Amino acid sequence: MKRQNRFKKIKVPSFFKSSLREMIFKKTIDLVVVAIFLLITFILMKTFIYRSNYFRLRSIETKGAFLDTKTASSINNQLLTTYKGRNIFKINLKNISQSLETSYSDAKEVVVKIALPDKLVISMKFRKPIAVLRNFKTLYPIDEDGVAIASADSVSIKELPIIEDAGLWDKGRNLKLALELFKEIKRSRLVAEYGIDIINARDIKNLSFYLKNGIEIRVGSENFKERLEILRHILKDPRLVMNRIKYIDLRFSDVAIGPK
Repeated sequence: MKRQNRFKKIKVPSFFKSSLREMIFKKTIDLVVVAIFLLITFILMKTFIYRSNYFRLRSIETKGAFLDTKTASSINNQLLTTYKGRNIFKINLKNISQSLETSYSDAKEVVVKIALPDKLVISMKFRKPIAVLRNFKTLYPIDEDGVAIASADSVSIKELPIIEDAGLWDKGRNLKLALELFKEIKRSRLVAEYGIDIINARDIKNLSFYLKNGIEIRVGSENFKERLEILRHILKDPRLVMNRIKYIDLRFSDVAIGPK
């Protein structure tokens, strides 16, 4: 017995096929027209942007942390001499940034942006000395990353703490650890309250620092935050006679205070 087909093939009327073709053709034409319109609009906009005097460079603003007005004015004048009147979209911003980084070695970051319609804004972040590295009687002003700052003057570094013997041993680990210690010291407000004179980083396992009053603080190489918190409580003790203390040793569970 033959199995009957449940579904019969439906014959599509010829007029329906014709309507479907016309609809597809119309949609295609519409898409082509839209594409041509967008292309023409893009070309016109591009032509306007690149040829219009509206977008020609007329001014430059240079700003940034630790940037003096004289340096900012010099940068503005130099760049305007080179780029004034050029279309701002044709100026290579990356080249300007790299050139400024080369010219100003103490610039930590240089960002150049367009400010429509005719201006460039340059943001420069300069390195700020936070301490002075001393090795073999030679002084190097350094920033928070341990980078030497060539442009630092004697006045700006006069009151900065000295990090001793930290840059020539163990691939810079001494300096890195000394800077970590100094950051924690600043967070603990010890700098503001007592002042820091010298951080001794010769022995990476036994870092120590000196308060402005001459007391040596032996802190070791770990748990800086906890040990400095203990130190704060000790220094706040009214029974403590500062001028009779030579050192405070925080490296062990029992704090040792050495008399003069």
